[in-house]
Amino acid sequence: MELTWQTAWYESKAWIQRDLGMSGDTLHVHFGLALFLACAFLLRKRRYGMLLAWGVVAVLQALNEILDARDWIIWTGSVNWLETAKDFGTTLFWPTVLLLAWRWVGDRENANRSQTTLREPPA
Repeated sequence: MELTWQTAWYESKAWIQRDLGMSGDTLHVHFGLALFLACAFLLRKRRYGMLLAWGVVAVLQALNEILDARDWIIWTGSVNWLETAKDFGTTLFWPTVLLLAWRWVGDRENANRSQTTLREPPA
């Protein structure tokens, strides 16, 4: 078998699963959350840092699924779309929850600030 970077990617994922004793789904959950938190920390001072962090996770997950689809086509002749959708869901679930929570908290803080500034000062 020819060793390519795609094969190395697949083998490295299999090694992590085997050595850490994680299922593929668990690996998706942990990797998606860890990557999102790391990117959110690095991009925290940017205006849309949390959204960009979510985008990084989504793009890297898409690239991972493209490589997985390539493997599925080689092995079976078709793509396992159900597995692809499940992988996206497990990878992006917690980053999406955190993004929405951050947005909701931000909206509430802005609403509280505007209410505070609109009140008349006590006499």
